[in-house]
Amino acid sequence: MQYVRNTDLLITLGKRIRELRLERKLTQDELGFVCNNHGEQIGRIERGELNVSICTLDVISKGLEINLKELLDF
Repeated sequence: MQYVRNTDLLITLGKRIRELRLERKLTQDELGFVCNNHGEQIGRIERGELNVSICTLDVISKGLEINLKELLDF
């Protein structure tokens, strides 16, 4: 079976993360810091450039102080 990258899903997820981050008045660097990551990587996730793992999404949801289900509610 061939792997197909779902770019639309990654872009939608990235927009959701950006929306939640901005609601909390966090910069990419600030969210990256609380997630033990770089702001640059948060930016790549928000732009849909990275195919992130469920574990990374869990860390991001905790950094946004929400549960994973709420992060994926789009």
